[in-house]
Amino acid sequence: MSTFHLINVWTDSEPGPGGFVPMTDSLLWLPTDFHAGHAAPAYVFLHRWGGYPYDPEVLSLGPRLADKGFGFLALCMRRRGMEGQLNAMPDDDLRDIKLAVDYLYAQGCRKIFLIGQELGGFSALRYQSKHRDRRVAGLIWLDAVDEPSALLRQAVDEGDYQQAFTDASIAARQGAAMDVRIDLFPENGPAVTQQSLAFLSWWAPAAAMSLRRNLDDLTTPLTVFNESARPVPEPLAGHEQPVPNEHCVASLVLWAEQHGAARTAVVRPEAVTIAAAGRHFFGLLWPPTPTANAKPRTAVLLVHGLTSSPLSPLIRQLGPALAASGAAVLAGEMRRSGWAGHETSILDNDLDDIERWVTLLAERGYNRVVLAGASIGSISVGRYQSVRQHPNVVALAHLMPTAECPDWFRLAAGEGPYADAVAKAKQAVAAGRGAQALVDVDIRQPPPNRYGGRFRWTQRAAAWLSWFGPEADSRNRVHIANATVPLLLLSGTADSYNDAARFAELRSAAVNAPSVDEIWYPDIDHGLVGVEEQVAHDMISWMRKIDVL
Repeated sequence: MSTFHLINVWTDSEPGPGGFVPMTDSLLWLPTDFHAGHAAPAYVFLHRWGGYPYDPEVLSLGPRLADKGFGFLALCMRRRGMEGQLNAMPDDDLRDIKLAVDYLYAQGCRKIFLIGQELGGFSALRYQSKHRDRRVAGLIWLDAVDEPSALLRQAVDEGDYQQAFTDASIAARQGAAMDVRIDLFPENGPAVTQQSLAFLSWWAPAAAMSLRRNLDDLTTPLTVFNESARPVPEPLAGHEQPVPNEHCVASLVLWAEQHGAARTAVVRPEAVTIAAAGRHFFGLLWPPTPTANAKPRTAVLLVHGLTSSPLSPLIRQLGPALAASGAAVLAGEMRRSGWAGHETSILDNDLDDIERWVTLLAERGYNRVVLAGASIGSISVGRYQSVRQHPNVVALAHLMPTAECPDWFRLAAGEGPYADAVAKAKQAVAAGRGAQALVDVDIRQPPPNRYGGRFRWTQRAAAWLSWFGPEADSRNRVHIANATVPLLLLSGTADSYNDAARFAELRSAAVNAPSVDEIWYPDIDHGLVGVEEQVAHDMISWMRKIDVL
């Protein structure tokens, strides 16, 4: 069963360029067990020229696909019907698609498939060829058509097409492109009724709408489901899958599953708290989903990055996906959570905070703990186990591990500014102002960051010295040498802190670990955006390999 919703992905209530009326409600079907943050796969349906999000075929597809476990968003596009196409430009379709993908991604959908009907498929192709949106896992083109200029020339009399093209061109040259209207009425298709500028942008021979060029730029899987008698354009012939109408839903589901769509069991988290330092700290605990191979006393403790929290997008995606493996998953707040926490919390606070969360897990019956630290959280988990050697910790996962903190900051700030910051911070601590005095340093990220990103670093003196001062005990290489449990090093190849040389350095330092595994994601930057679900699957495989699951 499924639930039906009216939603508006449009983010601006004012008319857009050319006086567009803002987009109205789109149609959304969701599986009945869906809730925000759940990593269900989803489709975005892009209607044909002259169509609407509530066309009959959409009303049939939406609930049937939702019953199969997929979200289905029938997008209300700016070019809807005849009233929308009047001023619609091709790039408006791309903006509309992004709004839909943004909406679904914010709801937790991580495998998104674009379904384009007729000319809607061409817009899906252009969007993905141009933007290569990593959130989009595949394109499905229903009843594929040729590029717009060829399509219109095939649908109307050649003389009518040439006259419309001439009239629109003259209007554009005379500065009347938004005043002169072009009307064409194909016998076997929807009307084309547009102002001259919009008409030329879609249908002119010189419009940047080449089918072959967009296909050449596409790196996303594409399939063509052809239910009409119209032949598939020659450049798409290798993508065609003839599918009878009554089997369309089954074919859509099968193709999506072949390209990474998978239903993750719905695991709703429990809000938990611990008491420390005179206050309560918040956590999310996802209970384990029972599986035949699970060891029910295993839990993963996720430790977030520098200024993050248990509600970070990465943790919100990893939590339920990892819990579906049969392990419990806990993400806990720490004294350094959030920007205020980052500015004031000293390094040693992480030891005590992690200890309290490990204790909570033990109280719940989970005495086999995998510590997984993201970004600077990798320093936290590596140092915790190096110092405490807690007997319940059975493995360490370093997700996007950061560089050696003192060395990185010296490179980022430069020798002179770094030395000045150290001197001022030590003076403030000696004067009893370590919790108040602010270290404020202009830094530029060193390699392997590709862009030398520049920003100002602010942190209270005592906290900054404990993390980034020359005597700071925040070097992954040092603590990884004390690890006596299996290790995982995981990162993207475009990460700002990791490359093959860095992982080789960490691997060689891990002299006491029984095993060290590496996982890389091509062209993924720090944050692992777009591959969160794959990260969870890979972590599960790793935990099974080391016999934790």
